[in-house]
Amino acid sequence: MTSFLRRRDPQKRRRWATLATVFTTVAALTVGTGCTVLPSDSPPQSLGQFKRTPMTFTPPKPIAGRSPDLTLRDYLRASAVPTNRHAAARLFLTPRANREWKDKDIINIVDRIDVNTVANPSEDEAILQVRARSVGEVDERGTFRSKLSTDTFEVELQRIDKKWLINDVPDEVLVERDAFLNTYESQSLYYLDTSGSRVVPDPRWLYSYDSSLPNILMQLLADEPSEQLHDAVASELKSSARISAVPGARGNGVDVEITNYTLGSEASRRRLAAQIVFTFERARVHGPYYITVNGEPLDSNFRQGWSVADVRQFDPMYESDKDPVSLHAVTAEGLMKVGATLTPVKGDLGKMADIRQASFSRGGSMIAAIVNTGERRKDPQVLRMGPAGRTTTVALRGNNFRRPSWAPNGRDVWVVDGKNKVSIVTWQDGEKPLVAKVDTSELGSKVQFEALRVSPDGVRVAYISSGKVYTSVIVRKRDGGVKLSNPQRIYISQAEVMLSLAWRSPNQILLGGTLTDRPVLMVSLDGAFSTPLGTRNVSAPVSVVVGNKTGIYVQDSRDVMRLEQGAEGYWQDVPALVNSPRAVPVLEG
Repeated sequence: MTSFLRRRDPQKRRRWATLATVFTTVAALTVGTGCTVLPSDSPPQSLGQFKRTPMTFTPPKPIAGRSPDLTLRDYLRASAVPTNRHAAARLFLTPRANREWKDKDIINIVDRIDVNTVANPSEDEAILQVRARSVGEVDERGTFRSKLSTDTFEVELQRIDKKWLINDVPDEVLVERDAFLNTYESQSLYYLDTSGSRVVPDPRWLYSYDSSLPNILMQLLADEPSEQLHDAVASELKSSARISAVPGARGNGVDVEITNYTLGSEASRRRLAAQIVFTFERARVHGPYYITVNGEPLDSNFRQGWSVADVRQFDPMYESDKDPVSLHAVTAEGLMKVGATLTPVKGDLGKMADIRQASFSRGGSMIAAIVNTGERRKDPQVLRMGPAGRTTTVALRGNNFRRPSWAPNGRDVWVVDGKNKVSIVTWQDGEKPLVAKVDTSELGSKVQFEALRVSPDGVRVAYISSGKVYTSVIVRKRDGGVKLSNPQRIYISQAEVMLSLAWRSPNQILLGGTLTDRPVLMVSLDGAFSTPLGTRNVSAPVSVVVGNKTGIYVQDSRDVMRLEQGAEGYWQDVPALVNSPRAVPVLEG
């Protein structure tokens, strides 16, 4: 299929300042409490007219007699409300500071705030030194960028009518982290991979109490994707289109009206519907979705509205959720299916004693494995691949291969060798697999791939380099080659050493590593939250982590363990593997 990748529009950059103001598109660092996965198992139920949750966060106001340091902390909390040019925060400013303060589009999210008084020029003046840890920034598009740094600056306050007010503050929006937990939430816009086969999430952070959320989402969707994705995704919504959304106009669902738009083929219209439906459903703006273009239904077969069930084939987790691979394990005897007992898989891998790593394609129809040959040569390992349950084919020779990862098409395997080279090996029925090198030059000369996994939508990779976690996008070059571009680090701590990773969903990544208090983590795609998973009965280092709908499994310092009862639960031995020392859990992806 011909790519319909939309190129960047240089005029849009200038439009974003206006859009950011209209949409109050700002972000938050949050602590996730569980998995957030697109609904793939059942069509959504109509929940009536869309309504925003009433605001429960009350921004503080200046209080007579309150100390300067507490007043400053109140100001950082009030800055979490962006309406009317941060009017709640401006109550804490003197008239001069109010006139001069530039609340820029970039939001700096801070925690661990230490405040010390460094001078009192008079009884009505105070100079405070503030030391705060910055945990991330949010740009004018609502895109979160993970970081960890410490900022130190001074703030001048004056006492006016018994209230301390800020007279000199940095020209930026500093927001206290916990206040964001009460006022902002993550949404995702859904674009398309360049083949038009799958939707791709683009996380944004939006003000929680804006009643115009459906319109905001559609306006954002009609504009450009985030900077990291701009060369890696496509959209059926052209920038010239005008789109509006009215919840409950027919008593339920959402009316979506698109004008100044030329309809394409039936396939094009279905792709457009998929973008709209998944964007709304992820935001809990429930259907059915009545989509019209220039006054006519997008598709006459859907006059009663669209639902997730109508576009489910675009869900990257569709194959995995429909037919998830159950737990398998690499043991000293070969690749085993794990149940009450161990059963060798059909085909040659079930009796192959020197397998080191393996992975199924999503849905389980294909298998790839790293095998030691036992030969004394410079390339003592091979990548074997083929249909699951049959005889595999040697596709690549090398040394010190990392665990292979399948692209969502079920034919391409990504693998890193001991020379730090990334290859894509493509299965061809009845012919020798094709091998193509991946251009990784944009990731820098110091990158060391200790693990690499392709996302379920096939647009990103997550990888570990020197113990740190990064994401990057997969870009198809004009000459037909593939490159990795726009790397972004996901900060966990100042001293983390991660050893293994796996995609839990297109929005979430599982991590295993050496942090003794958090040996297993789930992090959001943009790095905005990190959730420890079941810290009881699991011991660092965690060298392998895998997960799908059937469960989350790790190889820790002792055994293969399964997470029980969710993120707040505990880890339990897999009984069938207790007597298989150093067994390696295997799932899909």
